[in-house]
Amino acid sequence: IWAYPTTLTLHPIGLGVLDGVNTAVDLRVLGDAPRIPLEPMEKFFPAMWAGFWVNAVTGFLLFGADPIEKGTTVLFMVKLGLVVAGVALLVALRRAVYRNPGRSPLSVSRSAQVIAAASLFVWVAATAAGRMMAYW
Repeated sequence: IWAYPTTLTLHPIGLGVLDGVNTAVDLRVLGDAPRIPLEPMEKFFPAMWAGFWVNAVTGFLLFGADPIEKGTTVLFMVKLGLVVAGVALLVALRRAVYRNPGRSPLSVSRSAQVIAAASLFVWVAATAAGRMMAYW
């Protein structure tokens, strides 16, 4: 009796962890809060992955509960595409910022900033698409 409500509760919690921490890193890469060092923020990536996996598991369970009604819509496919893009941007951002041996600790490359801006857009769009699914 509690499986569905628990899954519905955990899904936005995972999203909040993923999106919230990702937004903090993206904004820092884009130049907000310049006095906060960027290097310690690499420790946030495991939290982002934990949020992602909570969302992946609960999303799979929610899909299984109603695969025909929600899972076959164009909006669902758009949401999944945005999630795939968001994960790719997450990996690319980590590489651009933390796996770049030539990077100065005081500066961020323009390509990392473009990735961060795209990441912000994609995760907002994925979140919006997920919310709109409840009404379509």
